Amino acid sequence: MDRQNIFDWLWVTNCLGCGNKRIWEVVDKFSTVSEACAVLRDRNARADYLTAKEQKSADGIDDGQIDELISYCEKGNIYILTYDDEKYPERLKSIFNPPAVLYCRGDMTCLENNFSISIVGTRHPSDYSVRLTNALAKELAKFGVVIISGFAVGIDIAANMSAVNSGGKTIAVLGCGLDRNYPKENFAYRSEIEKNGLFISEYYPQTGGSPVSFPARNRILSGLSLGTIVIEAAEKSGALITANLALSQGKDIFAAAPHDLFDKRYGGNVRLIRDGAVCLCGLKDILYEYYENYGHKIASAADELLMKLPETAEQKNVPQKNNSGKPADEPKKSAKKAEKSVPEIIEPQFDVSLFNDEEKAVYNTLKNSGTPMLADDIASACGIDIADMLSILTDLEIEGAVIQKAGQSYIAN
Repeated sequence: MDRQNIFDWLWVTNCLGCGNKRIWEVVDKFSTVSEACAVLRDRNARADYLTAKEQKSADGIDDGQIDELISYCEKGNIYILTYDDEKYPERLKSIFNPPAVLYCRGDMTCLENNFSISIVGTRHPSDYSVRLTNALAKELAKFGVVIISGFAVGIDIAANMSAVNSGGKTIAVLGCGLDRNYPKENFAYRSEIEKNGLFISEYYPQTGGSPVSFPARNRILSGLSLGTIVIEAAEKSGALITANLALSQGKDIFAAAPHDLFDKRYGGNVRLIRDGAVCLCGLKDILYEYYENYGHKIASAADELLMKLPETAEQKNVPQKNNSGKPADEPKKSAKKAEKSVPEIIEPQFDVSLFNDEEKAVYNTLKNSGTPMLADDIASACGIDIADMLSILTDLEIEGAVIQKAGQSYIAN
């Protein structure tokens, strides 16, 4: 993106106010932002488009300060992402009042993956909520999901750091400028997140937070996501603002099952579940929701995890696929010992002994067949209704026990 285009966007944003929906009411009347900027800079022409207050604001804009801001960002490794930049996420463009400009620092590839989930919750979570956040963020990140949160103390930072520590991607959406040390408690985590994650904000780098800016940033947080997970929220929790914004944007809402229905700290969760949110009891509740459209990414992420393992004696005892696509010889160690040897692999390593009777029947039928089978044929062989069979096959696919082949047929892994 050329410097002049960035300048035009910053001029218009400066004139109308960061995050102000008036930006779009004005810019949409022109073919390009450059055209809009040229007209608004003309004192005689701008009166047809700006209010008296906005005209006064335009008079006070210092072009030199905008140039200094661009240079400041260049020196500080801050990428200025404008609405018409090819890197601007399409999903974010579809929300009401999308940010015209975003300031970004870190790994910009985080914005390329549209398989993303936001995780939000209270700043003073229970131990149960922290454990749940750590587990969900860690496992979702392993399956290629970008974890998005707000970098606040409590649930937010737990989600951001769990994703980073598991080698995944995370996006921290700030309600202040990138160069403001807020919150101070989380400053030590910034460098870790920047290595494998991304900080974004619609506010100038040195801008402090305000009671308005943090709720406003939540539309970006939810807008970037496929769905939003509410871990812990009381009846009047700020996390519910994000949930309501996500709902208005047509996104999925997941509410963690409370550890105690009578605990007021989870009053917001209970209300969301009553209103139709998915009651989140584990990782599969999320993967089920997106398996149809993102199953290939889930599967490839599982394979990638296996490939990343260090070459150790323990790894050599993990069943590997040969060129035929069938499992190689079983390891000499028991499944339980192998699992302990490689604790990072959870989903790709399935344990048949943990399957229920119907899952075992389906898996054994496919394994004994040795050739791909259609779902109808598997249902007939196992004496299971086809609707139930499809659900079982989806479960087994996520576990890594079954592989779907061309023509809607299945084989055992």
